[in-house]
Amino acid sequence: MSLEEDLKNELNPQQYRAVTTIDGPILIIAGAGSGKTRVITYRIANMLEKGIPQSQILALTFTNKAAKEMEDRIKQLTGKKLQSLTISTFHAFGVKILRQDIDKLGYRTNFSIYDETDRYALIKETGRDLKFTAEALDVYKIGVLFSDIKTGRKQFTSDADQYKALYTGYQEGLKLFNAVDFDDLITLPIRLFHEHPEVLQEYKNRYRYIMV
Repeated sequence: MSLEEDLKNELNPQQYRAVTTIDGPILIIAGAGSGKTRVITYRIANMLEKGIPQSQILALTFTNKAAKEMEDRIKQLTGKKLQSLTISTFHAFGVKILRQDIDKLGYRTNFSIYDETDRYALIKETGRDLKFTAEALDVYKIGVLFSDIKTGRKQFTSDADQYKALYTGYQEGLKLFNAVDFDDLITLPIRLFHEHPEVLQEYKNRYRYIMV
């Protein structure tokens, strides 16, 4: 069975239209389990069949499992080796960007990635340096707050906020140890693109087709 026959058999009319539309922006609004990932998978396969270079395609997803399933299915549909196609989670792609250009933000490219244990340890250490009491140093609660602050979901209400100095110290600690946390894997690439448009342009030139 050809890929075209596969598309017509496996997709409904709206999905087929999304898969076979190559150029221009496409927005798919659908509920969970309705086949959005399948549409992206078939769309990439169709692009490859149309001769679009793998290196120009970027697909981002939330889990390693989804990325692996997409890659396996595209191989099955096209029979091609996927040597330069980028299918990645958001965080893994963030790591890739930062390994190449984080030095522009004052870090070294061999930075460490702190997990939750490392993060809580740094919060504790910073809190002790700032004379926080044990009762005020709920590292889980503070970790959630810092994540919300870093990703823009919350902001400190005033300079007098007791955790503002702790957050500043935590950020300085990360920089001192040449480390980033998981939130940084999303926020630092965005900052890099804003502060260094030439880096953003490089990725725009590289990836002509981006699917999320």
